[in-house]
Amino acid sequence: MISIVNIVPRAGTLTRSPAPHRVVALAYEGLCTFEFGIVVEMFGLPRPELRQWYQFSVCGIDKRPVRAIGGITIVPTHGLSELQRADTIIIPGWPKPIAPPPPQLVRALIKAHERGARLVSLCVGSFVLAATGLLKGRRATTHWSFVDAMASAFPLVRIEPDVLYLDEGDILTSAGSAAGIDLCLHIIRKDFGAIVANAVARRAVIPPH
Repeated sequence: MISIVNIVPRAGTLTRSPAPHRVVALAYEGLCTFEFGIVVEMFGLPRPELRQWYQFSVCGIDKRPVRAIGGITIVPTHGLSELQRADTIIIPGWPKPIAPPPPQLVRALIKAHERGARLVSLCVGSFVLAATGLLKGRRATTHWSFVDAMASAFPLVRIEPDVLYLDEGDILTSAGSAAGIDLCLHIIRKDFGAIVANAVARRAVIPPH
């Protein structure tokens, strides 16, 4: 049994940075509440037992309250300008995968990626990444029921439908909603090492992988 008290991150990629790693989640009208909840649980939950952790915030496309699925209203604390301060940007699903995302969102994601931000999508949030053109020639995955739609809309994306998630270094995508949990744990493992990732999994009462 692994204790989660005073865990020091080891063998991760973030231990060399004195500043907290900024994770920004995108909120949008028709927000997928399960995927958004995964992101908050994995990256936004306070973890006083850890000496290092992420700095988490939520941004909206225009910083207005958004109505999520289930009648929940979320008030983003930031607008798209927050993406330019992010180290990791997460898109938790998308309400209409086939519809083009707002141009200002596409431009902001491209600019953030050019600056060095890591881009992550859960479920059909991969359609937003594909719309930026950043997935051309890269491997990506999405929900199995939208594989054909993505292949038709973005033929230059190398879609792999039979995986839980794919890590292309600076761009990561997950398949269905719950596969986002596996991807988020994978990111934590990359950043802070297996001991911390296992502790996060234990606190959430989920398998480490």
